[in-house]
Amino acid sequence: MRELFETALQLSGAARVDWLAAHCLDPHQREEIERMLSADSADDGWLPGDAVDAARAIGETGVAAAMPPGSRINAFELIEVLGEGGSSTVFRAARQEAGVRQEVALKLLARGLYTPSARDQFRREREALARLRHPGIARLIEGGITEQGLAYIVLELVDGVPITDYARDCRLPLRPRLLLFLKVCRAVAAAHRALIVHRDLKPSNVLVTTDGEVKLLDFGIAKLLDDRTDDATRTQHRALTPAYAAPEQFSREPVTTATDVYALGVLLDELLVGRRRSAGETGPPSARLGTIAHGSNTSTARAWRRRLRGDLDNIVLKATAIDADRRYASAGTLADDIERHLDQQPVLAHPPSRWYRAGKFIDRHRGGVAITAMLVLAVLVSLSTALWQAHVARRQATRATMMRDFVEDLFAPIQYGVTAAKQPSLGELLARGVVKLDHSPQLDAASHVDLLAMFSRLYENLGAPAQSRRLADRAVALSARTLAPTDIEAIRALTARGYAEVRMEDFAAGGADLRLARQRMRTQDIHGDDLIHLLGPLAAVENSEGHGDAALLLSREALAERIAAWGPGDARIGIGYNDVASALEGLARYDEAIPMWRKTLQFELAHFGPSSNESTLALAGLASSEYRAGEWTQAHRHFTQALAIYASHGGQPQLTQVYAAQKACVLEGLRADRAAAQERCRQAQAWSAGGFGEASALHGDSLEATAFGLEEAGDLAGARQLFAAARQRYGDNPANRMRIGRVDSELAGIDLLEGHPEQARALLPAAIAGLRTRSWPMPPLIAETRLLLACTLAPGAECPDDLQASVDRDLATAASRHDPQLLWAHTLRARVAMLRGKPELARTELATAIANAARELPPAHPRQLAAQLWLAVATARTGDCAAASVRARAASTVIEANRLAAHPRFAGPQAMLRQSIASCVALPN
Repeated sequence: MRELFETALQLSGAARVDWLAAHCLDPHQREEIERMLSADSADDGWLPGDAVDAARAIGETGVAAAMPPGSRINAFELIEVLGEGGSSTVFRAARQEAGVRQEVALKLLARGLYTPSARDQFRREREALARLRHPGIARLIEGGITEQGLAYIVLELVDGVPITDYARDCRLPLRPRLLLFLKVCRAVAAAHRALIVHRDLKPSNVLVTTDGEVKLLDFGIAKLLDDRTDDATRTQHRALTPAYAAPEQFSREPVTTATDVYALGVLLDELLVGRRRSAGETGPPSARLGTIAHGSNTSTARAWRRRLRGDLDNIVLKATAIDADRRYASAGTLADDIERHLDQQPVLAHPPSRWYRAGKFIDRHRGGVAITAMLVLAVLVSLSTALWQAHVARRQATRATMMRDFVEDLFAPIQYGVTAAKQPSLGELLARGVVKLDHSPQLDAASHVDLLAMFSRLYENLGAPAQSRRLADRAVALSARTLAPTDIEAIRALTARGYAEVRMEDFAAGGADLRLARQRMRTQDIHGDDLIHLLGPLAAVENSEGHGDAALLLSREALAERIAAWGPGDARIGIGYNDVASALEGLARYDEAIPMWRKTLQFELAHFGPSSNESTLALAGLASSEYRAGEWTQAHRHFTQALAIYASHGGQPQLTQVYAAQKACVLEGLRADRAAAQERCRQAQAWSAGGFGEASALHGDSLEATAFGLEEAGDLAGARQLFAAARQRYGDNPANRMRIGRVDSELAGIDLLEGHPEQARALLPAAIAGLRTRSWPMPPLIAETRLLLACTLAPGAECPDDLQASVDRDLATAASRHDPQLLWAHTLRARVAMLRGKPELARTELATAIANAARELPPAHPRQLAAQLWLAVATARTGDCAAASVRARAASTVIEANRLAAHPRFAGPQAMLRQSIASCVALPN
């Protein structure tokens, strides 16, 4: 109830009603929450609920609805709403300065500033915050007041997750949590030195970035929202979050640095316990720790509780004391006590005691004290210890000897120096190893499973996924018969099979194995290499199921695990950066993915050089994000470099290598570069068929990629044939919904070109649904505009009533992108506008779209020429006969010069153009 009430309290108007309808399904619970909200509004006039009522009274509710994407606040264009509450609305916004695009978070305050004193106070506080500079604090870029009296502030846009979510999702041990919290304290202390108090510290205002750095949001914003200095416009609002607010904030006492110390104490308590304290809970963290917070392992929870008792309990109690005078004097003092605890020094929060100081001395000099104790204990336990160690050593030595003998015998053919011509390849050695494994009864079950899983991974590295999966199947089957489910070798076998299944794109089976393996790892708190090997393929599973956010979270967890296990400079860290960049691309967050790919590429180049597989993978990833971001020229250059290096490597093609060739094939086709498209598409087909089989869905992707180029070149029959062949390989597998949607959308596009809108209309609704299973916005947008045109030409039951509004909304959302394919969508919508008798609207839209696409598309591109012809049609229909004729002649000249007269994309607009110009000439002057 408290969670529901506090969340609803931050919302207003329709947003609050919608949220309650979605989250309070129990009518009795809904009634109770509404009663609490009503009581809050009727209180003595200073809690956040009243700020909403005051804002509503002066007509400032519904900010998000009144400021749709594309609206401007001074130099900033609003892109989307990131969050909306009773006191403010936060937008993702952008501005262009000297050719550089800067994305920011723009907070529009719900309360207007109408009097000179209120405006002066806002400016003073804004200037103070703008001077606050610290790497752990999101920077205030600027702020101002609109002509309507609305105050806004512009902040650095931070990509991160709340600190409590980061600690939970990364399963941070205690020490890293405290080190992370130290960074928070140091940032708050820096602000306090600048005489700025936060006043609303909580997890959502303390984010951790992908690099593990802390960023504090909204520093001092609470003071900008607090209008107690201006009685003329006073709404009696104080910005706070009740669960983290200090007692003095409720009793209207002065807010000081001690207020932030209290909130830091509550935040530390939540980091230590794993859940936020409930109302009225004032006990130490160790008393409230349960097994849920830090895993279901009861022994782990007990160990955690023991580490909280004493210093950390006392530090939290001192920071959250009811009396402000009994708290730490500052955030810096709190940080110092945390550091003293980490260094095993006595902390200020603990009552002075000789025994306590003696215990700390022993902790700091554990080695010397332990040596003395061990000399005594060694005499007593030496015999039993020696016997136990001898037993363990004999068992480990026996297994090591068996494994050594197995490997030595495997390499026996080259042990005595055979000629180079007779030396076996790695593939031959692996085949020999598998045969030998079947005839090695001396190996115990765990060793047998371990070797099968190892051979499975090696076959995958050689590009033989089918053999990899067969060996992993054997490893899992043997472990199920001979080992306990919790045995590490049994878990590794599951992971190996899950990885092999993912590489063969059997995501359902792979997901089942990997999730079971992860559950068993969690039960035993397994970290390091085993967890790292699991998280990457599991992220691929989540991505295949359309769960891009989950894939990104897993990729970031894997990166953090790599850094924790191996250190930030280890050469193996690069694949962690790679996976995060890939996950960002999967979410269509290209502005973040491209710099992450560049960081990955720099890392791999430094460790492996320009011709390595690692650097090539990063280069191909960068090209992929550039392609999808609409930077086609750059993507073409990087794809060309990456594929040349892949080709020089030889051997069995890798999955990522095939993906790169397929994307390059599509890109060259879309660019209408026939020669480059033929080379790339031939490469993609050879690699997918040779490495994964001609009947595979992956080879279907290569056929489909080739079809895109044929369609752009005007070979509609050839494109249709290849699309159909790809569709056959996809079958009816639900995992291929997006692929099927892609093919059906293109077939519908061909139907429209050939004059069959009713056939296109039948294909497109299901295609749009399939395409929306992924985050890349362009394919569903183009399919949607095709359906709009088909429904305008031939209305039917498949045409939703809100289709036009949906197209308009999605095009407005994509307006900030520079993808040349937006020209495809704008041309289709402009044709609809002409069919509905709105040629002026079509003329404006086409002129803008053509100019935007010219950055990446040459003048002779068929799509550009077709758009030019449709623009001439729209111009003629507005009565501007001379301009229409000029445009028509210019387009026709380019068509003739490039021998494109037979291209089917021009037939429709040319026929319309002849009619329109004839009608235009007949119009009276």
